Amino acid sequence: MKTDTCAALLIISLCSGCGTTGGSRDSIAADTILPALSMPSASAKRLTLNMTGPTTVTQAKDWPAFQEEWRATFAEHAMAAGVAFDVEKGDARATGQTGTLLQVYVNDYHMVGIGSRVFFGVMTGNAYIDAKASYVDLNDGKVFGERAYNTTSTAWAGVFAKMTPQQVDAIASKVFAELAAAASK
Repeated sequence: MKTDTCAALLIISLCSGCGTTGGSRDSIAADTILPALSMPSASAKRLTLNMTGPTTVTQAKDWPAFQEEWRATFAEHAMAAGVAFDVEKGDARATGQTGTLLQVYVNDYHMVGIGSRVFFGVMTGNAYIDAKASYVDLNDGKVFGERAYNTTSTAWAGVFAKMTPQQVDAIASKVFAELAAAASK
């Protein structure tokens, strides 16, 4: 009988905790209105993603998987929005094409997948992303504007709350909303 109770308590503790509060939480207060990015509408039709960060981030064992999460998520959003999409490796650089280069500098992150959260629960820790994105003219390197994208999870929202894939999806939604606003000018 005690074994069954202990097993049940263990399962409950593993399945609880660590979800995202309010989805993707922007680092800017909700009542702050950001100025629209100053980009020509033609630049909103192509997006090139470049990701970097400090050595401690870019040499982390899960950095390639984290980059792939961004690539796949942004590719899906681009397809849905009818935006051409590329990924640029190495140093960010203008290519002479009409479009927007999204230079993402990841200050820090902790990647937590949905499967890990379901299987290991609170033991996986909180998922978070601390990144700054510069929207740059792909043609000549002129900066259109910058945004901070900071997401975090909390141990109180439960096992099915938003983890890294949903946090990246929320950031991609914000990026493509910026592009859509520019395209509608």
